[in-house]
Amino acid sequence: MSTPETSLRFIAIYTSFELGPDHTKEKLQEALEEAVAIAEVAGISAETEMQEGRYASKVLLGEAENHDLLVIGTHGRSRVAGILLGSTAGEMTHGTHHPLLIAREQPSMNGKPQKVLVASDGSDGSWPPARVAGDLGAAGATVELIHVDDGKHPGADEVVAEQAAEIAAAVGGEPELLKEEGHPTEKIVEAARERGASLIVCGRRGLTGIKSLGSVSERVVHQAGCSVMLIPAH
Repeated sequence: MSTPETSLRFIAIYTSFELGPDHTKEKLQEALEEAVAIAEVAGISAETEMQEGRYASKVLLGEAENHDLLVIGTHGRSRVAGILLGSTAGEMTHGTHHPLLIAREQPSMNGKPQKVLVASDGSDGSWPPARVAGDLGAAGATVELIHVDDGKHPGADEVVAEQAAEIAAAVGGEPELLKEEGHPTEKIVEAARERGASLIVCGRRGLTGIKSLGSVSERVVHQAGCSVMLIPAH
């Protein structure tokens, strides 16, 4: 969602670590220049910086503290492989307490999400992602709302209905509401695939370490075939 006030900062991490990715400074600089050119076409101001670091994740976690949204790509490893070998996307999911976008390119996206699937469990922490989805809908995306009842949140149906009403007020029309039963991760990823979503928006409770490995948001990041935006519960 771009506005005249939006600004971007592109960072490339150069590492001399012998087991790190084989990216030369020249290739990274070319990538930065291409990113700025894309931003200029969209009418967004952008700046670039190249930093050297042993691990990209540590640099990015520090930078995230001073920005509204951290955006990174992913190489598409499986969840288990990412955990064992070290995935920057996975480490960001575990480590940051700020909004995070894991970006995967979709056909005909033109840089903007065309269909957004927002996941809500009906908890208080599901309000921030619902409101972000409403903002994206107001900017032109189609928004659909999915609720997978896990039985952990009494009154969830009422909360989800209120969220649907708030999204409707933002976008000018009722979002389609999907109610499912089963494993939340499986149902969310399946719905996104079947309905052609280009972005999943879901909450993140801020779990770290071993506890985060079982979280729905962490699993959705690794299993989804589209971009995923994680919004902190608070």
